[in-house]
Amino acid sequence: MEIKAPNRFVHAGELDARSAGQDPRRSDFHEIEVDVDLRECEFIQPAAALWCVVYGLLAARRKAKCRLLVPENLGVANYLKSMEFFKILQTGGVEVDDRGVGSGSTARLITPITLFTTESDVDRIANEASERLTDAGVGAANLYSVVAEIFAELAMNAVQHSQSEIGCMGLIQFYQFEAGERFICAVADGGIGIRASLESNPELRREATYDWTAIEKALEEGVSGTGSNRRGIGLFGVAEEMTKLDRQLIIHSGIGLLRRTGGGARSGATRSPVRFPGTLVSASIPT
Repeated sequence: MEIKAPNRFVHAGELDARSAGQDPRRSDFHEIEVDVDLRECEFIQPAAALWCVVYGLLAARRKAKCRLLVPENLGVANYLKSMEFFKILQTGGVEVDDRGVGSGSTARLITPITLFTTESDVDRIANEASERLTDAGVGAANLYSVVAEIFAELAMNAVQHSQSEIGCMGLIQFYQFEAGERFICAVADGGIGIRASLESNPELRREATYDWTAIEKALEEGVSGTGSNRRGIGLFGVAEEMTKLDRQLIIHSGIGLLRRTGGGARSGATRSPVRFPGTLVSASIPT
């Protein structure tokens, strides 16, 4: 099976469902060989990179011979290597031929793709991120605490709810686009997904019928699969923080996909042609 990424790869919803539609979390996933082809990528966003990592690690755990084909654009390849993208795949049993690819500049790398499995891991990584933001001195200093807190909330949510067999992973990057500078926090897992998590609370089953309705429900204040009134503020709080002007939020869980830009009317989640095997949340904050 070959999964070919587009020239500008922003998130998994842009992939061809005919090749990327299978779910490597399922016990009946029997693909013998899986190639994730990034050779023609000229641009790749963190949300897309994390899909590659989650899909690759899950496929490798199902005993597929999984291979990632590295971008021919050396700048993109260098960027991916600097963020530990190749290393984390190789460690998980995915073949990556990254010969001739350098590490690139890490001046704007705050936290590379990092695996975590416990709440103490999240606390440690978030504290390190706060220190690195200060040391790097990039972007607006008044956003450093916001960026670290958003990452911590998303990471803690993943650890507490995902039940991911490959753990959870996240990154914090500083980018300079043509439209301006941004911080991006992204967290992903290969777990049960938002809908299954909410369904563990009997009171929510009728309102979390589909992946897209489950995403919308999870963004409401106080909603949690645990049923506890002390839980459920994490994702809601992040979503509220992202309503500020020009901030961008992506949530992709199963076949539910939400893309929302702050400062305008609140858009709902839609059906994605491609499944995210678990959950991804990416928050983009202009400086």
